[in-house]
Amino acid sequence: MIEMYKWIILIAAVGFALLGYKKTLYPVWAFVFNIIVAVYLGVMTGPQMVDKFGIFRMCMGNFAYAACIFAIAAIYFIIAQLLTFRFFTAVYCVSFPAMLNKIGAAVLGFFAGAAIAGFVLFLINISPLANASAVSFLSGAKLPPQKANAVVYKTCNFVHDISLQPCPTSVSSQMEKIFADWRQTETKTDSNGVLDHHIPVVDTEGL
Repeated sequence: MIEMYKWIILIAAVGFALLGYKKTLYPVWAFVFNIIVAVYLGVMTGPQMVDKFGIFRMCMGNFAYAACIFAIAAIYFIIAQLLTFRFFTAVYCVSFPAMLNKIGAAVLGFFAGAAIAGFVLFLINISPLANASAVSFLSGAKLPPQKANAVVYKTCNFVHDISLQPCPTSVSSQMEKIFADWRQTETKTDSNGVLDHHIPVVDTEGL
């Protein structure tokens, strides 16, 4: 039986494939490229921003990782997409055979839809929303992180591999950090006021 999160990703991918089929290959390629780079930048830099600036934790609590990753990805994508449209897709017309234009754009649209849906589910899985049984059923939050978030793993690994200057932290290490640390922690002291240890505020069972 196919898990629900896979159906969600598949439906989104098919929907974007149909949209891509109505476009042409060049602008869809630019859109996909901006999407996957945005996901990579968000995942690889968001947690470090949260850890460095405590105000994010103070203001957003357990939503800090998800919110910061999303914000970085969204800001990059908007800027990149505007620049792409201004200087490339709206200026240059790259011609391909009609069949390649349609089929190629549909294939790229499929990957774009899968990347977007996988990224949204990943953000849910690293937020308190995943604690709700109905949401966790849809997002696969109770499954092993690498399985439920395989799209984000593969997207980030792809960008990491083709980057001319890859991040010194591997994708797998970064994802392990995210799933281990996204929950806010509180410090506990004993009767003498000595620091004891960090205790997660949210139960980690199921991950």
